[in-house]
Amino acid sequence: MPTIDKQKSSNVKKQRLGRGLGSLLSTGADEFENAEPKKVAARPHENKPATQVASQKTSPVMEKAPQTKEIDPSQRVWSLAIDKVFPNKTQPRKDFHKEPLQELADSIKEQGLLQPITVRKKDGKYEIIAGERRWRASQLAGLHEVPAIVKDVDDRKSMELALIENLQRENLNPVEEALGYQLLMDDYDLSQQEVAKKVGKNRTTVTNSLRILTLPKEIRGWIREGKMMVGHAKVLLSLEDPVDQVKLAQKTMGKKLSVRALEKEIRKLGKSKSSSINAIGVSERLAEGLATDLQKVLGTKVNIQYKSGKGKIEISFYSDDELSQFCERIKETWHLKK
Repeated sequence: MPTIDKQKSSNVKKQRLGRGLGSLLSTGADEFENAEPKKVAARPHENKPATQVASQKTSPVMEKAPQTKEIDPSQRVWSLAIDKVFPNKTQPRKDFHKEPLQELADSIKEQGLLQPITVRKKDGKYEIIAGERRWRASQLAGLHEVPAIVKDVDDRKSMELALIENLQRENLNPVEEALGYQLLMDDYDLSQQEVAKKVGKNRTTVTNSLRILTLPKEIRGWIREGKMMVGHAKVLLSLEDPVDQVKLAQKTMGKKLSVRALEKEIRKLGKSKSSSINAIGVSERLAEGLATDLQKVLGTKVNIQYKSGKGKIEISFYSDDELSQFCERIKETWHLKK
């Protein structure tokens, strides 16, 4: 019957159509399903010609490996055995107070040493250029290794870097700071202006700091120990006789005299150098003394810019560790005052 013939022809067409779709699909899908996975051996990147890549249709396409930049050896951080590291004899910091050092050690225990020290190879070991305080605190924290950047420098450059780094960053007491300036001047034949430029401070700061070294040994010792503030010490510089300086220093510490009260005592003696007390205003001296006191409390560099009753206080920090430490100290001081 015509209807049956039409159905047969229709079914045949459908089957042919089905075989056509199936054959089209099987060329990709069946081959993909039946193909065994190929292992691609790890190898260095090869630049193949475009014709060769095009001919390998069934091979997996490998993307180019990302290009990694070579690290400058002088900036690479190494992990050094802590007992293979030793301090630099020429660095200005000599006093390491127990309490701040323990605070840093506690921070290192919690967070690790976030900022590497800087060293150089010497006599089969590593001499510290910068970071002796961090190295000492790491020992207290019980670390066996310490992160470090190794510099290839000679004795002269190592000493210069150690002095400048400490004068710029570390919480030195006024005597240590002055000795650091003096070492730079003596060993490198630098002027006060050149020293100021190297450490990023103004010349007046360097000049006033160096004057502390002219005080008697006893007074310098009291300054290092924190028993006498640098503001008082600068007022004592107006006296010519070292004996008078020591006597008034003892009286200042015993009676806890203010800077103004100390100036009155000097006027009573009538032995002050002409115009020396008035050379620097009382407020300026107080600002300088306050900056030193804040450095001791916060454990970081503090700079006070003062002029005619106005100014600003700059507190420097050089790592997350230092920021956390002086924030905690501010909080502790605030709670004690309440």
